[in-house]
Amino acid sequence: MSSLSEKHQNWLEEAVSDPSESSLDEKVTQKEGMELLDWAMGQMSPGDRMVLELVYLEGRSGKEAANILGWSLANVKIRSFRSRRKLEKLLSGFMKK
Repeated sequence: MSSLSEKHQNWLEEAVSDPSESSLDEKVTQKEGMELLDWAMGQMSPGDRMVLELVYLEGRSGKEAANILGWSLANVKIRSFRSRRKLEKLLSGFMKK
């Protein structure tokens, strides 16, 4: 006998059943997006990559990122702004090809 409630069993059955076509398309698109982001991040300097990862991907505050990187808060803000612009340029350049 399962310890799951009927509601949870129904949800589990739906979750493991054949995925819909739109769901599969979303997963493929998301995977391609992640691969593109990984490529673009690999093109950036280690400092730019670290500030973006800490602030935007890990969700750390500017102050936390400053402490981890050993930078001032002002430097983190400036570098994160410039790094975002570099990332945007890389991605937009890729999309134009």
